[in-house]
Amino acid sequence: MIRPLVPLVALALVAAPAVARADDPVATYALIVGSNAGGPGQADLRFAEDDARNVATVLGELGGVTPAAIDVVVHPTPDLVRDRITKLGERVAADAAAGRQSRVIFYYSGHARASAIDLGGDQLPLEELRQRLFAVPATLTVVVLDACQSGAFSRVKGAAPAADFSFSSREHLDASGVAVLASSSGSELSQESEQLRSSYFTHNLLVGLRGAGDENGDGQVSLDEAYRYAYHQTLLATAETAVGGQHVTFEADLKGHGEVALSFPRAATSAIILPAKLEGQTLVENKHAHTVVAETYKAKGAPVRIAVAPGEYEVLVRHGDQLSRCELGGGGEVDLERCSTESVRATATKGGGFERPTRIEISMFVGGDSSDGYTDNLTAFGYSQDFLALAGGLSLTGLRQVTPRWWAGGLLAAESLPGWSRTVAGSTATQELSLSTYTIAAVARAEQPIGGGVSLYAQLAAGLGIGHTDLKGADNMTYGHTTEGPAFSVGAGFHFEPRIFRGVGASVGWQYDYAPDIKDLIGDTHAAGGIRASWSLTYGF
Repeated sequence: MIRPLVPLVALALVAAPAVARADDPVATYALIVGSNAGGPGQADLRFAEDDARNVATVLGELGGVTPAAIDVVVHPTPDLVRDRITKLGERVAADAAAGRQSRVIFYYSGHARASAIDLGGDQLPLEELRQRLFAVPATLTVVVLDACQSGAFSRVKGAAPAADFSFSSREHLDASGVAVLASSSGSELSQESEQLRSSYFTHNLLVGLRGAGDENGDGQVSLDEAYRYAYHQTLLATAETAVGGQHVTFEADLKGHGEVALSFPRAATSAIILPAKLEGQTLVENKHAHTVVAETYKAKGAPVRIAVAPGEYEVLVRHGDQLSRCELGGGGEVDLERCSTESVRATATKGGGFERPTRIEISMFVGGDSSDGYTDNLTAFGYSQDFLALAGGLSLTGLRQVTPRWWAGGLLAAESLPGWSRTVAGSTATQELSLSTYTIAAVARAEQPIGGGVSLYAQLAAGLGIGHTDLKGADNMTYGHTTEGPAFSVGAGFHFEPRIFRGVGASVGWQYDYAPDIKDLIGDTHAAGGIRASWSLTYGF
């Protein structure tokens, strides 16, 4: 369920007085901060730290920032942010003393409230952040604040409803030479995408900087071009979400600096080119990293060049009810005639959807069996348990995703318990007792992604257990007995689903089973169960 919260995302660009000659080279520094940690009443975020790393990557590849000048800080404290800003100021001051111009880019992605950014249980006031950043004597300072709170499929990003951050940001940053690019208007919500694994705004801003926003084809993306691209693509991407359309806003007063180039995609050694005739929703995925590099709507009329790192990519183009899959090694131009084409699978969703909402699991489990009055009676009658004394079985589970973290479904399981045997007195004949259980149960599961296609899960199952015993007598006759009872199971483990296998995954974990459903004729009940290790193969669709 999505909780409405006031937005908190803005980009401010401040022009400071020049302190060096106009023909001096310009040094560019980037301080990139990301924090997934939630404070009081806030859930941990999933993508804030990844967004920070992605911003650093694009600035390093296309923004003219050298690796030594990029400082990425994740999961920080307020004191650590203060320390990094101080050190940044020292480097810029040294450049200024040497007569060298400098540009500073600051980016933050994480939780926030109306007047402060939240770093776990601590806060850094916005006013203090502003003062510290603009005390840095840079010729040009770029500040990006992308503050988030979690929601459901389209995760709501924003501040507490006490005040409007976009207004507060402009009020605090409003000075001569300010440009503000905000992810939404003051009355709207900002959102994140589970599919993109990023905020809509940050993702589209970065795609624009990779070259999709280069409207005039000069090989560089200006602040104006980045804004126009982010505006249209963010609105298009959010128009059908549960929250609704999100409008990026922009103000600028650069006073003599002219157009400010934020990236130079022409400098990239590798690029994916969407030809002029191509039209449709287009997604570019890095096959090695299994990440979405770009997601955009491509209109007819002009080619689009998206700068990428060298590697192998898959480009998905949806046009009408058809989906084209194009494999590109090392970049190049998309040629739809050489792509495989398939029909788009029809689905119906309400209030959002999930990438693969249905999952089938086949599991194997093994472990010990419990001891109780039932087994004590067997021992008293001279029976001894099999040497290995292990229980093991198979289960088939079907699950349906009901929220981003919760799954529900059912399972069927069959388990063989350790056997018992005894030698009949006065002969060499033996009697053998085999035990087995069958379970039909409802399942509830919670999953928490921890990165890299890996999730931590916890599961509870409850239902009907059927116990069955077969006694093979000395006369070689077999006597069967079937009883019923409740069955319960609780478990936890790790689920792995690398994107390269398209829905195929695996799980490993443990479970504790309790099924008092095997009964004898004298009133004793055996509670089959105990701790079992489990392994599963899964398929999502």
